[in-house]
Amino acid sequence: MSEYNFNQPEFYYNIGKGGVIEEGIFERFPELIPAVGEHYWREDNSHKKLFLVGESNYFNDIDIQNSDFLDAEKWYKEKSAKLIPENRKKEVCNWKGGYRTFENVYKVMNNVLSVAGIAHDDYLLQEAAFYNYFLRPAYNDGKHKGFIPQSIDREVSGIALSGVIDRLQPDLVIFLSKKAYDGFSQYIGLDARLYDKSFIEFVYHPGSPRWNRDNGAQGRAKFEELLKHFWVVKK
Repeated sequence: MSEYNFNQPEFYYNIGKGGVIEEGIFERFPELIPAVGEHYWREDNSHKKLFLVGESNYFNDIDIQNSDFLDAEKWYKEKSAKLIPENRKKEVCNWKGGYRTFENVYKVMNNVLSVAGIAHDDYLLQEAAFYNYFLRPAYNDGKHKGFIPQSIDREVSGIALSGVIDRLQPDLVIFLSKKAYDGFSQYIGLDARLYDKSFIEFVYHPGSPRWNRDNGAQGRAKFEELLKHFWVVKK
């Protein structure tokens, strides 16, 4: 489909082009493309293609003078807008490393693969793909928690993820955020589990208390069961 690989911005070019973001979503935000692990697509078919979707990045008071992230219309539309500052580009990259939140995710992935006897990379993201749903950073001012989407955020994020799913063709998509899952469901106008050829579900945020609440019924334990039933290939 493309001469470019999954980890090059050009692979995602033309998604949303001519719409809200005239030049194309990832032409404008090349730093926000998915991180796609080396073993996302296993040639031995030991596991299927897993796509993890988070919620958003976070900017704070220090970023206000260097970015127009508080102004949604400007963030998405104006050519003169200040977008992702140089000092934030590494942080917004979807190659998430030593974050406590992701340690909770990796721990479950490691356990599922180990029990199934599947050799895997020590860096578990190499076995999957990851992407943040909302493309405008949340404002972390010490008072608000999480992203507060406006209508333009919902539209652009829905268009972007639809395009990304079309390019990556995942077998299993797990939202690590109920808010992001609900946003995508609202965009496509139906329960996201019914979308396209991918099986889509959500779990509560792995950094929230609900990850372990009720023995992880809607968090940790649910995530593990989804991986066992829809990711690992049964022999």
